[in-house]
Amino acid sequence: MTKKVSVIFLILFFLLSNQAFAHTSLKDSTPKDGEVIAEPIQEVTLIFGTKVEQTSKINVLNSNGESIPLGNFVIEADEMWATFLQPLENGDYKVNWTIIGEDGHPIDGHFSFTVNVPMAETPSKEQENEPAQVKEKEVITPSKQESEQNKMPSYVIPLTIGVLLFIVIGSFLWLMRRKK
Repeated sequence: MTKKVSVIFLILFFLLSNQAFAHTSLKDSTPKDGEVIAEPIQEVTLIFGTKVEQTSKINVLNSNGESIPLGNFVIEADEMWATFLQPLENGDYKVNWTIIGEDGHPIDGHFSFTVNVPMAETPSKEQENEPAQVKEKEVITPSKQESEQNKMPSYVIPLTIGVLLFIVIGSFLWLMRRKK
């Protein structure tokens, strides 16, 4: 009888544990982690796995560790974005974010990107006489760096708790049989 109860308990635990231990994570961002931006950037956008609370924050730092002043900062459902007062200069940038997800747990993380906008050339006399042509946007491919915030698989914590619970219940049952 106790074995059946233990097995049922473990099955229910593993079925329901993913929801209990699920934390909000960064699903997408613009710019992406490790991306090299070749055009002026005016905004940073973060998209999370669930709704984000209004107390969440974004901080953008340049390569010297100085904070970049932000203009508008908006949080809407699972998205958070901020505009820059001026386009970012060429260099490396780090975005630090701190949120409280729908599950109530505070989560923080970061990612980085590089701005490398080509310098504008001075037009020659021939180019001034030619009509202006519209340049196509370059396709920017993100680097293959992995995001630092999700290196641990989502099943590790529930599995560890399940194994510990199994050991505790097994020890309890073994002690109960030993007393008989």
